[in-house]
Formats: sequence, structure tokens, C-alpha cells
Amino acid sequence: MKPLLRKLALGAIVPAALIVLWHWASQDSAVVPSLGSVLEILGHPFREPATLECTSLASGAWVSVLRVVCGFGLAVVTAIPVGLLVGRSTTVSEVLSPAITVMMVVSPVAWLPVTILVFGLSSPATALYGDASWEHGVLDQLRFAVIAVIWLGAFFPIALNTAGGARGVREAHLEAVRVLGARRWQTLTKVIIPSAAPAIMTGLRLGGGIAWRVIIAAEVFPGTRSGLGYMITTAHAQAAYEYAFAAIVVIAVIGLALDGGLRLAAATVSHWQPKER
Repeated sequence: MKPLLRKLALGAIVPAALIVLWHWASQDSAVVPSLGSVLEILGHPFREPATLECTSLASGAWVSVLRVVCGFGLAVVTAIPVGLLVGRSTTVSEVLSPAITVMMVVSPVAWLPVTILVFGLSSPATALYGDASWEHGVLDQLRFAVIAVIWLGAFFPIALNTAGGARGVREAHLEAVRVLGARRWQTLTKVIIPSAAPAIMTGLRLGGGIAWRVIIAAEVFPGTRSGLGYMITTAHAQAAYEYAFAAIVVIAVIGLALDGGLRLAAATVSHWQPKER
């Protein structure tokens, strides 16, 4: 119990210092809102802002999370197979690795103009309902251009970590299953993927963090009318800084929850690693 209390106490030092600094900076400031005003907004997350042209804090958070889930989910189902191919095939690695390396160093947000040119203002709502897409708020806000930017941000760390994990599988393990008559699919599912799982989970943590950071910048996308990033931009434009700070707090909380969930999943997947070493 004492180690846990000590860990919590040490971990609370920086947040407590930031709160004190925030309170000090908000004194007689026209830009930094008071802690009380931000807490008042956080205490009523479903209330529509009276002075802003945006949805409630809870609605904005829901839309942002949904966008990240779509983009990150698409990255997971595409990056892991690509990473396994790059890691286990010399030919595929020689073909794809240079392109992946070049594209990885470009900021995902820099791809937004490109995705806008490719997808325009299209969304699942426009694909399903055409001109009546505006009647389907959430679907209409899942713009393909924004989802593509999130996918680009999360794809490369997942693919590269998966490739590294697949490349690092011990040859002795592979030779053992071959001697036992394992087929390619069995080798993949019983040896390669379990061995690469810790590296894959590291890639998922990195990709999830990037996806969550990218969404805030991507929500300045033309036609966007909701989301935490949109609320921050609108709040700054209208000098309603208490809403911007409230959105930042929610971003931090959701980001911590996302990373904590992925960290727990990684610990579950990698529990064998210390023993294996």
C-alpha cells in the first residue's frame, strides 16, 4: 500500500504545480480563464455554449473520439498486415521500406490539403444519403479527408513496429515448428504474431497517441462543425478562452485513458516476455 501511495503522491506533484501556476496566471488576466470558470463548464458537459457556434463539450468529445476510432481502426487493420509482410519478406521490405520511411517523416497534418483534394467534403452521409447528408449530423461529420489524415498518422508507427517484431522472431522457433510440420498459416498465427505482439502493442500505443493528437489539428478541416479541436479554434476566435481550456482538459483526460488502455493491453500481451528472456 505504501509504494502505491508514494507513487500517487509523486505523480501528483507536477499536476498540482500546474494548477497552482494556472491559478496564479489567471489573476487579472484577460486571456487565461479562472480555474472556477473552466470547472463550471466541465461540470455541465451537455450544455450548449451560449456564446459559441459549436456543440456541447460532451458532443464535441464524442465526435472527436468517433473520428479517431475510425481512423485508428483503419490503421490497425491495414498496418499490421503490411508490417508482417515487410518484416518477413525481403522483397516486400526492399519495395515498401523506402516509401514508408519517406512518408513517415512528413507530418500527418501536412497531408490534409492532399486528402481534401482527393475526398473533398465527402463523408459516409454523402455516400449514403446524397444531398440529404446534412440531416445525419454525426455521419456527415466523419469526413473521409479527416479520417484519412488520422489513418496516415497512425499507420506508420504501427507498420514499422510490427515489421521490427516480425523480423525479430527467433529462427530456432521457426525451425522447430517447421520440423513439426506446421503450415504457413499456423507458423504465422502460432509463432510470428505472438512473438511480434509486444512490438505490435508498442506500435499501437505510438499510433494511438499520434492519432489523438492529429485529430485536434485536423478538425480545422473546412465544413467541420463539431469536435474538440473545432471548439478550441472557435473559442480562440471569439475570445471565450474558458471553453478552449475546458476542451484541453478533456483532451488530456481522454488521451490518458487511451494510453492507459493500450498500456494495459500491452502488459497483458507481453506478460511472458520477462520469462522468455
